[in-house]
Amino acid sequence: MKISPMLLSDIEQVVELENKTWSEQNTPVPLPVASKDQIIQKFESNTHFLVAKIKDKIVGVLDYSPLYPFPSGQHIVTFGIAVAEKERRKGIGRALVQIFLNEVKNDYQKVLIHVLRSNQEAVLFYKKLGFDLEACLTKQFFLKGQYVDDLIYSYDLEAAYAK
Repeated sequence: MKISPMLLSDIEQVVELENKTWSEQNTPVPLPVASKDQIIQKFESNTHFLVAKIKDKIVGVLDYSPLYPFPSGQHIVTFGIAVAEKERRKGIGRALVQIFLNEVKNDYQKVLIHVLRSNQEAVLFYKKLGFDLEACLTKQFFLKGQYVDDLIYSYDLEAAYAK
């Protein structure tokens, strides 16, 4: 497996992977979540993308950007991650997150990510990686006939990379 920045030639595979990964079980965002135009727009507005490839097939993608557009919040970064279902539990997500954390450690102090409580696979994943539950926004979304909590996990880059 090789992890590298996304190339323009990767966009179609990224769109396909994201749309296969996201569902009403794991995102409140209207589906489909990705299109070629959306990815290009995010790319042009300072969102960075990392892709994990096995041979020439993209099996994982992680995109990241500042959480806030104003200077007082520029020390916080957020990200999204998608790994092909057949490739999960093989270390791809962990590798993407570790490379991401290493890349942002000098530019940011904190990482925040929102996770739906109903997405227990992701909740366990972030806990294993050392993310801390910072907040629970109860009944934040109404999905498939029920309310779902929005969990906010954080990772303190300063503490993790202190020397």
